[in-house]
Amino acid sequence: MEIEKHIEQAEKIFINGNFDSKRKKFIKNLKTCDLLAVPGSGKTTTLIAKLYCISQNMPFEDGSGILVLAHTNHAIDEIEKKLKKHCPQLFEYPNFVGTIQSFVNRFLAIPHFTQKNKFKFKVIDDFEYKKRFDFFLKHAKDSISYFSKRDTNIFYKSRFNLDVEGNLIICNEFDNEEIKFNIPQKWINQNTEIEKITKVLDFIKDCKTKLFKEGLLHYDDCYFYSKQYLLSNKDTKKIIQKRFKYVFIDEMQDLEEYQIKIIDDIFFEEDSETIIQRIGDKNQSIYGSGKKVKQTCDWRTRQDKEPLKYKDLNIQNSLRLSPKTAVLVDKFVLERLEKYRVVGKFEESNLYPHLIIINRKTTGEQIKNKFIDLIKKYNLQQCKKNIDNGFKIVSWITEKEDENKEVYLKKLFSEYSKESKSRKEDFDCFKKYLYHYDKEKLTLESIRKSILNGFTRILDLEGIKDNKGKRYRKSTLMQFIKNQGEAFYNDFKSKLFSWCFDIVIRNKYEEVFNEMKDFISSKVFIGQNWSNEENYVPKTINQSKEFIDSEIFQPIEIVKQSATEKEEINIELASVHAVKGQTHCATMYIESAYQRPLYETNKIIKRKGKKTSNPLLLEEHMCEGTYDKQALKMMYVGFSRPTHLLCFVVLKENVEDCLDSLCHSKGGFWEVEEIRNN
Repeated sequence: MEIEKHIEQAEKIFINGNFDSKRKKFIKNLKTCDLLAVPGSGKTTTLIAKLYCISQNMPFEDGSGILVLAHTNHAIDEIEKKLKKHCPQLFEYPNFVGTIQSFVNRFLAIPHFTQKNKFKFKVIDDFEYKKRFDFFLKHAKDSISYFSKRDTNIFYKSRFNLDVEGNLIICNEFDNEEIKFNIPQKWINQNTEIEKITKVLDFIKDCKTKLFKEGLLHYDDCYFYSKQYLLSNKDTKKIIQKRFKYVFIDEMQDLEEYQIKIIDDIFFEEDSETIIQRIGDKNQSIYGSGKKVKQTCDWRTRQDKEPLKYKDLNIQNSLRLSPKTAVLVDKFVLERLEKYRVVGKFEESNLYPHLIIINRKTTGEQIKNKFIDLIKKYNLQQCKKNIDNGFKIVSWITEKEDENKEVYLKKLFSEYSKESKSRKEDFDCFKKYLYHYDKEKLTLESIRKSILNGFTRILDLEGIKDNKGKRYRKSTLMQFIKNQGEAFYNDFKSKLFSWCFDIVIRNKYEEVFNEMKDFISSKVFIGQNWSNEENYVPKTINQSKEFIDSEIFQPIEIVKQSATEKEEINIELASVHAVKGQTHCATMYIESAYQRPLYETNKIIKRKGKKTSNPLLLEEHMCEGTYDKQALKMMYVGFSRPTHLLCFVVLKENVEDCLDSLCHSKGGFWEVEEIRNN
């Protein structure tokens, strides 16, 4: 295969420069291997260039294709956005570009579900799954009812799985360990422990079986069906292997062990001819099951397992980080290969990272103003990287259920809303669809989509299907409205435009919400003959009334700024998880209380009452505790976002014992500044 002769063209298209030797080595490599790359190394761009070079050799003589996988839709969107116009054939048969989840669904879970149950599944949806399980729990009796009030989490997390002999078991996530209960003392006193646990497990199995029969799957259920498919159809692996000659997986550090195993189970066999290349950064593996941050990455590289047979590749040069920031970020590397270092190659900034000292009376406004002052001081608002990437304030913990004196993002900035930052299509009350649309888009399209999603959710809650018995989607909803006649269609479009305009331009959230409630409840909407029934009796709002009227969402006050203020400095708020993979011109990381009263700094600076060698000072970190490791990983991700300026906001009480030694003039890494209360 010809690769090298296409590299120069790929450089012109994707980087307008030259790939260095490390990146070229990976682009030309066509053997099974893993690539470990530091933050800002351009690993995804390098992969895109490699895919471009390979595509110039297509179609392959044996009719096979390329499989490109990633953990998130965001990563897939980035690959498609940059690559599709240059080599559209990569997005057609026999190739496949998508998330791990979409691959498992399409090639394994859905075929097996259809084959086994003799009907197609209806939906794969965590939200629907939980809603249906809630219904079962609401009508549960005896020990199940008692236990559901204690910890409903075991019901949502319980998954069907297979043991080594292929027998059906109920386990916790995918660790193949049967569910462990916190047994009520009452059960033990009554000598009914085993009997009642058996009832709970039988109840879970019964619920799951009902959900399967209804065609409703949780995303994780697809891996159960995939395992079944591979066990019952021995030829499936060979067929998939022959289809995909090359497999490339981006964001490997974010994959769970069961996801890694199922890909290896298909492609990484003794006699498999498929080439698998996996790309990622183990130190950025912060996505774990539930809300926990991973302590260790599930991904073990080929060299980790078989050092005599495989050699990992690496890219240590960060094109995002300046030398001063990179030296600091390198101190947070938790899993380090021999001679592995984060090396900053961004030469446009020579700023020291700034340590901003606050106290418990410091307000969010004071912190934000300090950030703006520093941006202006270094003239970053005029920087091209500001136009491309902007400024962000981030934190590990953004919201807390309990009120306390500790620091977290929502407490400092009341305007922050976790849900408003997400790209969710479904919410638990109608009003959220009006507030939590994608505000980064400069058109009305995102609020239009969000409103239509709200409408389809209402139809779904009311049990209204189309004339084929399927759930309404945005497209089928609009097609139904169009079928009601031109006048009706134009009137609806006019209303929809008016609602979108009033929300985005005029901020008339409550007015629009009340107007839409009246519209939804009228015969014009809910009273329509949605399923094309004979002798139709118009419906009224019933099952969705609580969803529409719910006050569980208290809208935040819309903070109005003058046009001058907006255009001058725009600061965004986000969680560290949300900005993973992003590049910023300047990033301000605010430490927060994850395990009260522990913060990122005192998890590392003080351990068991003693001062430790740590990355905030001079030496390599020496941490072994659970929270120590989690803190290191979060700071590694958060600190590696900016090109020009990194700020770290810390409580004075957490660092005052070693404040002098933190300053760069005394051997530390930081430019130290304090926000003083007037």
